Order: sequence, then C-alpha cells, then structure tokens
Amino acid sequence: MAGVNLGDQQPSPSGFPARGSVGTLVGIGSAALTEMISALGFDFLFLDLEHGEIVDRDLPVHVMASRVPVLARIPDGTETAVKRAADAGVEGIIVPHVRSAAMAEQIVSWAKYPPVGTRSVGLSRNTLLGYRLADALTQTDLPRVIPQIEDADGVGNVEGICATPGICSVFVGPFDLSAALGSPGSFEELAFRSAISEIVTAAHAAGLPAGVFAPSVAAWGTFRKQGFDYVVLRSDSLFLADGATAALAEARSAGTGDPTNVSRGSAPT
Repeated sequence: MAGVNLGDQQPSPSGFPARGSVGTLVGIGSAALTEMISALGFDFLFLDLEHGEIVDRDLPVHVMASRVPVLARIPDGTETAVKRAADAGVEGIIVPHVRSAAMAEQIVSWAKYPPVGTRSVGLSRNTLLGYRLADALTQTDLPRVIPQIEDADGVGNVEGICATPGICSVFVGPFDLSAALGSPGSFEELAFRSAISEIVTAAHAAGLPAGVFAPSVAAWGTFRKQGFDYVVLRSDSLFLADGATAALAEARSAGTGDPTNVSRGSAPT
C-alpha cells in the first residue's frame, strides 16, 4: 500500500501533500468503503477521527485498506491521540485546533521517535508488530505533522506554528474558522478572507504547502485563487448523497421528463 509506514516502505516524496493534490474526507467506519474510495483516483485520503465514525482501534485496518497515502485527523491534540495514529502507520497526522507554536512543538515531539522527539516505542503496526522495528525507528520523516488552523488564536500565532521544526504543512478547517470569526459557514466575510491570507502567506513564507477542506468544486476554485496548494474535497457521505439523489431524480423522470411523476414508496410492478 502506498505511503504506509512499515519500515521497508518509503514515505511519499518530500513536500507531500504536493501542490494540486486532491483528496477526500472519509468518515464512514467501513474499511471496504475506504478501499473503494482509495481506488477512485484521489491522491490521498483524509480519515476523520474527530467527527467521523472511525475510531483509533479500527484505524490500522483503514490504513491497510487504502491504496493511497492516509492523513488521519485525530480527535484532539493529546499525546494518546497522536501516539495511536502514529502507531497505525499513517502518512500524516492532522491535529485540530492548534493555537500556538508551543502546542505545535509538543505535537511534533509526541509524533517523532528519539532523537527528534519523545515518541514511545511499541510493537505496533507501523513496525510490523516489531518485525521491522529497527527500520521504522530510522524514518524521521514519518508521520508528517499537519496543524489545523481554525481559531482566532491559531491565526494570530500562525507564523510561529509554521516555523516549528517538524511541521510539514498547515491545514484550514473553514467551517470552524468562519464560526470562530463570527460568520459560521460564510467564506466571503472580510475577517475570514483576511485570516485565510495570513495563513497562506505564513505557510508559503516557511516553505510549507497550505491545504483546506472544500465543500464543493466551486469552493475549491475560490480557495485555490486565494493561494491554497491542496484540497480535501467533500466527503464519502456527501458523494454518496450526491450520487443517490442524482440517480433517484433521473429514475423518477425516466420516460416522462417529470421527476415528480413516480410516487415515493410505491410498490414495484
């Protein structure tokens, strides 16, 4: 599997996620669905342990199922959450609500083995249960650490966050950020646009790519113009709803041109 930290496999090239990369959010707790989505052509998957159904106990199975690199958004910035994701063998860890350089530095330390950090060593999946332990201990690039900026404090401290050694990228959660700035779900407000500019500018000044969640292709087009380098586009559940509603509308209008012609709940004939 691509991008899986298993000692004898190499991490994705430096700079991952690369400029122009397109991933999607996976939150439904089905490893079979994770495998299917990973085969569709996305550059990476964003597994959501913060708001989705996936839990840390099941994360290794989802990582093994994926055919592309996996970024895992952990529930919070605690040592246990960081350690469990790292032990699962993910390519990178996205940490929500990073508000300071000190927090970013602590997360890097928890994620990296000595001498880079203070991560404890265990016979976990990323070492093939110990079989590739020596090799895994030399992979200082993995897991990649990506702070998620979605608070006013995070925006105010973004230069320090981006300058933290061991940070490979920053990621923006636009819904929480817009809510924190007083305009939930509105991406056109001046305060939000100014914050976005500060984040992207700080990331690029530090030589880091900046990523963002986009609820639509149109939103990604706007974010791309604002300088973002890669995107997490929609989610498994949204794509499921897209396909189901489109197919249902087409089926109801088949042969009639009227999508309301077929009554809901009628028995097949």
